[in-house]
Amino acid sequence: MRSIIDKNNPGNSEETLIYISKINIVWKICMLIATVIVIICNSECKEVVLILLAFGIFLLQIYFLVKSIKRINEIQFRINSKGIKYKDLPLVPWNNIENERAVTEYTSDDNSNNYFIYHIIDSGKVMRFNLRKFNISKGELQLALNRQKNSFNTENNIL
Repeated sequence: MRSIIDKNNPGNSEETLIYISKINIVWKICMLIATVIVIICNSECKEVVLILLAFGIFLLQIYFLVKSIKRINEIQFRINSKGIKYKDLPLVPWNNIENERAVTEYTSDDNSNNYFIYHIIDSGKVMRFNLRKFNISKGELQLALNRQKNSFNTENNIL
C-alpha cells in the first residue's frame, strides 16, 4: 500500500512504510512479453544460438519477475519517530543519522534520478537508494523524513 501523507496535517501519521514499486513488476512483464515476441519471430530462423539466447533471457526474466512478485508486500523502509529501518537490518535511531534527504541528481542529456540518502554516524556508512524502485516520491519522502525527525526531536526535548 502506498503510504498516505496528509500535507495539511503531517503529524497524523505515526510511520511511513515504503514498498517496492508495482511499476517495476509491470516493466518486467512487458520485457517478458517482448522476449516471447522475439522468440516467436525468430522461430523460423535457422540460427539456433539466437533462439537459445532469447529463451535463456526469457527464463531469467521469469526468475526475476517471480522474485519481485514475492517481495511486493515486503516493507523496504520503515520511517518513524524512532529512526529508519531498512529491510531486515536493525533500526538506526535518529540520533545516529545525519544528512537524511531526498535529492535529485542530474546526468547528461537532461536525465535525472531521485535518491534517498542518509549517513549512519557510528559506522560511517552512507546509505543511498534510487527512489525509482520504491512507491514514494521525492516530495513525500522529504516530508516524511522532516515529520519523523521533528517528532524524535520533540519526544527527546532536542532543539
